[in-house]
Amino acid sequence: MKQNRFHRILSTLLACLLILSLAACGTATPAAETTPAASTEASATATSASAEAATPSPMGALVSDKPIVLTAHIHNANTEVLNDDWRVLKKAAELTNVSLKGTASVNETDSTNAFNLMIAGKDIPDLVGGTSVNLIKYGMEGAFMPLEDLIAEHAPNIQKMLDAKPEVRAAITAADGHIYYLPTLEDSQVSQAWFIRKDWLDKLGLQVPGTVEELHQVMLAFASKDPNGNGKKDEIGYLNRNGLGGDLTGNITSLFSLYGVNTTFHIGKDGKVALGAYSPAFKDAMKSVSQWYAEGLIDPEIFTRGGKSRDVLFSANNGGLTHDWYPSTSSYNAKMQEAVPGFKLVGMLPPVDSNGEQWEMESRQTVTGIGTAVSATNKYPVETIKYLDFWWTPEGERLATYGIEGDTYVMQDGKPVFTDTVLKADVPVNAYMKSIGGQQYQLAHTNLSAYEAFMMTPEGVDALTLYQTSGVVNKLYPKLPAMSFTQEETDLIQSKWPVISTYIVEQLQKWTFDGSSIDAGFDKYLADIRGMGVEEILAAYQAAYDRMGK
Repeated sequence: MKQNRFHRILSTLLACLLILSLAACGTATPAAETTPAASTEASATATSASAEAATPSPMGALVSDKPIVLTAHIHNANTEVLNDDWRVLKKAAELTNVSLKGTASVNETDSTNAFNLMIAGKDIPDLVGGTSVNLIKYGMEGAFMPLEDLIAEHAPNIQKMLDAKPEVRAAITAADGHIYYLPTLEDSQVSQAWFIRKDWLDKLGLQVPGTVEELHQVMLAFASKDPNGNGKKDEIGYLNRNGLGGDLTGNITSLFSLYGVNTTFHIGKDGKVALGAYSPAFKDAMKSVSQWYAEGLIDPEIFTRGGKSRDVLFSANNGGLTHDWYPSTSSYNAKMQEAVPGFKLVGMLPPVDSNGEQWEMESRQTVTGIGTAVSATNKYPVETIKYLDFWWTPEGERLATYGIEGDTYVMQDGKPVFTDTVLKADVPVNAYMKSIGGQQYQLAHTNLSAYEAFMMTPEGVDALTLYQTSGVVNKLYPKLPAMSFTQEETDLIQSKWPVISTYIVEQLQKWTFDGSSIDAGFDKYLADIRGMGVEEILAAYQAAYDRMGK
């Protein structure tokens, strides 16, 4: 590979591709240690020599009779970097005889930079965690080995998953026909839910709204009838802690769904790739959102308040409505009782939109777009794929999600239950698990979402059940699945989308604050985006999506 190719990963690409919309996981690690390079022929010989071990052996999870150390680059979400002392990985080493040695530096605080430095180096670690875009791109350039034959011969659990989920195989297969990485999967579609202040509704004698117009009237009542009882008009209807990024999701975009628009890339009613922010319907939705803002129904600092929005506005008894992750949002019912006695959020289904449809715009994609690749110079390809296969066994999945049996969880009635070691920790359950090496998205596995029940109040469980049983998730305008792009498509998106998305975000913010120019300026807005190349990007997404069906 040419050296300059290794320097062409841009962080802006991560913002433009929907397959990267879920938060990734990472790790913590000291000095780098590399594995001696092995030729393609040597790797092929090793694969052939170990072919007899393709089926499970009496050794169980053991993948080697001798201890093996694999170097690994895991650095995600800017803070999670592989730590050699992670208890979860040490337990995996006991079971498999394979240990991981981290190569990413804890002093590097940017995961994109960490990947860039690693891929540009002389020696690529045996295992590499990253985004599907990067792992496929550099796999096709020769940095990572094709895995499909190794999987078929030596990884029965991964093979079983791929056979049962052809959509996963399609999503992770590169344009050249090879599989260069294994993805982390989600086993639940539900991601976010609408939450409204039930204590405010009760005080004002109102019901949970079922339509967008009913919700609008409730928000007007929240803003004008002093539900917090302090004699001031300081109530805020809608708040959101999530930033409005280059993928055009989060933040204020949830309100657009109330008017029939999924602002980001999605699959339209005609089965084609569409971009809600580049559609005629975006105009009327934008006007409605701007009206809400003018009426004082939206946090005036919606674009800048950031991650503490819920803490600040709920503790001040000022916030009435949000759209957010159900475990953490429901937890505010317990958190706020001292500051705001009687505080109560309840989940509600998405209101029927202005077109008479009821649907939820946010969802978890089965394929997260994050996973693990194997270096082309890895001299233990068979043992490595067997190690990765361990994480797809029931025991491996429990270890990844719940940690160590007898320590962080116990089995009750055939199900894992967290111990007080986790439940009484000073941090949330998922944060604790990550701190000991669990739930690492860059170490491919299936994330067992049932663990989230341990983070929820009864209201959170009710919200989850409501969304699971209603059929509103992925009912209309579903997000694009994780997809594989050709180099030409990647270069096109990388060069054009950051400019387009920045323009869209700036225009959306401008029109939110002042909608008086929407009618006069909308045609120019569409023309500007068209001139920047949005239709070429849509064509690239469509081509990648079409390949998945072949």
